Amino acid sequence: MPIYLPEPTPERPRDGKGYNRLSLNAHMGAGGAQCALRPTSYATLFESYDTRRARWGGFGSCPRAGACETCALLNHSLSASPHPVPFNAAKVLIRIDTRYPDSTVLSAAPTTRLWMTDDPDDTCYRDHGQIWTWFSLRHLKGWDLGRTYRDEIGDGFWLHRTPDACAPHVQVRARQRASSTRHAFVVGSTRAALLTCFGRCLHSDGRLLNVIGHHVPAVVDDGVLPLRPSELRLPHGAVGSRRLELDFHWGACTLALRQGRTRLSQLSFDGSTWAPGQIRGAAALLAHTED
Repeated sequence: MPIYLPEPTPERPRDGKGYNRLSLNAHMGAGGAQCALRPTSYATLFESYDTRRARWGGFGSCPRAGACETCALLNHSLSASPHPVPFNAAKVLIRIDTRYPDSTVLSAAPTTRLWMTDDPDDTCYRDHGQIWTWFSLRHLKGWDLGRTYRDEIGDGFWLHRTPDACAPHVQVRARQRASSTRHAFVVGSTRAALLTCFGRCLHSDGRLLNVIGHHVPAVVDDGVLPLRPSELRLPHGAVGSRRLELDFHWGACTLALRQGRTRLSQLSFDGSTWAPGQIRGAAALLAHTED
């Protein structure tokens, strides 16, 4: 895949009508070689994910004069973003804040800042959002690039969460025993849920654990669950030969995933802040545990 993008060679008109005319390639000769791993706009960010699409123009300059094999940018991990997404949301908006200097010089370059927010209606996104860079967005794991967005506040684009993205407020602590593996979902220092796999652990890649974490309340406590069984409408039917069973007592709720008479895993909920929709979402995920 092309990473080093050499500057195209400018060509003079060859139609015999002289050279004193404007040319569409008049910008050639002013930029130098560029790197397809250094996006500076939405379009080049899209191209940087698959550099076979990349073309010279709009990327940052090449820092190694084409020596890609020894360049730190090429060996930079795609999961090495300097900070995680702070919002527990299915999608976030990246606001593009472009400022033009107060100068009469026509060549003065504008400056661009990227602000991440989970509220597209927030006019004070600079106060409530988080600053990002094009480079850090390219190395953000677990989020897919979405469509551009424009409203009366300004321009931007969406990022959509995938199962590879961890919940920012949840820490998953695993403990393996001889007959089971326990995954505790902890918010702060309080446990919000406990997933137990009996026998072989069914969550080896961590994706299901991430998505269950997306449903965990932002604030948890040690109270009892103030819900009734009628409020918890679990997914109907079985997934293959598996089925979900609900064990509900006042203040406690446990979901068990069974295959025949064998109990594969169970998920228990702690605290009083779980909403019915959050429990139903976690139940649907448990039913699709990997084989």
